[in-house]
Amino acid sequence: MLKLLLDGDMFAYNATAKSEEEIDWGDGLHTIYSQEGECRSHFDDDVQNVVNNTLSALKHKGAYEIVCVFSSPNIFRKRLYPLYKANRIGKRKPLCYQDLVEWCNKTYTCATYANLEADDTLGILSTTPGANAVIISKDKDFKTIPGKFYNYGHKKLLTISEEEADYWHLYQTLIGDSCDNYPGCPGIGPKKAEVILKEPTWETVVATFEKCKKTDKDALLMAQVARILRYGEYNLKTGKVKLWKPKKLKK
Repeated sequence: MLKLLLDGDMFAYNATAKSEEEIDWGDGLHTIYSQEGECRSHFDDDVQNVVNNTLSALKHKGAYEIVCVFSSPNIFRKRLYPLYKANRIGKRKPLCYQDLVEWCNKTYTCATYANLEADDTLGILSTTPGANAVIISKDKDFKTIPGKFYNYGHKKLLTISEEEADYWHLYQTLIGDSCDNYPGCPGIGPKKAEVILKEPTWETVVATFEKCKKTDKDALLMAQVARILRYGEYNLKTGKVKLWKPKKLKK
């Protein structure tokens, strides 16, 4: 059966953000409020719309299962690189966000893996041998996962080979991600990374870091932070992550 793997974090955030309303009470007093029922309606509508668009893009008319995937409260990247997403500290999620997640877990088929962000769980589920799945999100990072990815922001279906996914992983290692607050290689932006990765090897990445007065250890740390997990890189029973290493370092 086809599995539609939804980025639950993103859908829940969007639904609750749309539901917030501001009241101006006068005399400089403003408040915001949100209604749980409206949040749920937005979530249901958004899911149904994107499911219809995804099935249309896939030309799929058979049975399917929707799985909403959410992040764990504790994520391994913050232990690996303490500055990861530190730029979001103090920024609140929309009202009703956690209540909506709890409702989703009672209403939909959902998945949350210990120590993982939703991205990682989506990556693992979609690359499990025999899986007939498509990831649904607006996050560009899913180009680092081999398989089908429906970018519902652009209404575009991508089929990504393992070779392409590995390329985008090296690319992300070099440029970093300001939204997630990890720097990549100093001074390397998208255009430079494209030129550098005309030879998309780990040796090329390390050489680039060293030219920028960084080390192979710095390169490896950025690669491990940038890596969205795939099947075989996580132990479901223990919650332990198998950190990525290039082939020559695997022992």
